[in-house]
Amino acid sequence: MNLLHKPFFKSIIVNNKVPVISKEEIKEFSIGKNYFYKIENKNITSLHKQINKIFVEKIPLNNASVAFRKNRSYLHLFEPHRNNYNFLRLDIRSFFHSIEVKYIKKIFKNYIADDEYIDKENTQSLLAAFINVITYEVPENSQNQKFKGKRILPMGFITSPAISNIIFRPLDIQIQKICAQRGITYTRYADDMLFSSVKKSEYLYSDDFIKEIRIILRQMNFKLNEHKTIKSKHTLSLNGYTLQYSSHTTDGIFSTEDVIQEVRLSNKKINIIKKMVHMINTQKKPSDYILKKLCNYQLKWNGDPETPDFLKYNNDQLVNRLTGYRAYLLSIIQFNRKYNCTQEKTIKKYLGIVKDLEGIIGRMR
Repeated sequence: MNLLHKPFFKSIIVNNKVPVISKEEIKEFSIGKNYFYKIENKNITSLHKQINKIFVEKIPLNNASVAFRKNRSYLHLFEPHRNNYNFLRLDIRSFFHSIEVKYIKKIFKNYIADDEYIDKENTQSLLAAFINVITYEVPENSQNQKFKGKRILPMGFITSPAISNIIFRPLDIQIQKICAQRGITYTRYADDMLFSSVKKSEYLYSDDFIKEIRIILRQMNFKLNEHKTIKSKHTLSLNGYTLQYSSHTTDGIFSTEDVIQEVRLSNKKINIIKKMVHMINTQKKPSDYILKKLCNYQLKWNGDPETPDFLKYNNDQLVNRLTGYRAYLLSIIQFNRKYNCTQEKTIKKYLGIVKDLEGIIGRMR
């Protein structure tokens, strides 16, 4: 199945070949310890959008992979595990940037011809041209010390998420197979791998199981972030969400009416939102104080802090944060309507907070 042909690359062919992406066409920036790359060439950006459309429509993915897919969200990482008790989270180290070119070639030769060429001399295949378009060689003077001088699948390229899912599909299939044999549920959101099992089965905590996962990952030279491994019983909190299975007993007898099986927002995240509402409505704290106190926010303002413009700037930043929290709450409310995965009393609490946020946003705008 050849999904791309020579005319597809027409807009970026130079001297009868598709060149590698140069550092002049890339803006490198970091968020925390992660490095991202933004393309500043409209022709390449346009091609990337077309590549995404073609791949998403034509190449199947494993159902364990829930990231970067239409009608799926981070909540889909948790929902299949809701009826289980034992949880294991494994994290893949430097997920995107660890994907090596040789594995991109190995997988994509099934979809892009390696015997069809860009130039008349038959020196650059379509597959090689494709590799040049979707990868980037980190320059030696880059701040990204770990990967400088290496060709990577960059975080920030809009093609990287779809390509990573396609690359990882053979591994997803293998992992899902061994999990099915052992009664373990498996989902993956990019570098986050989540496993779960019923209460009586704790094999997923064993060194043997984690070793099996390492062996599969090693096929493409992926490694685990050992310090991010989480082993948890009945309750798992991860990236602002909580997956909970718990039950209460009466006289030592379990009652099914007392069993809680839900996906919800973490108490830490909810408490931050509630404190913000309290500081605004009751304590009447200024916007810059709230942002610094609750969000560790570094305000980027170079003008006079005594001017009305400074107050407006702070208010706008706070409104943006409140609007994000509102969307955060609504996402799980809407998700629950489809999957019925959150307790009714929890949803009622979220609806109340959404109402408070909407009132504040309306007054501040």
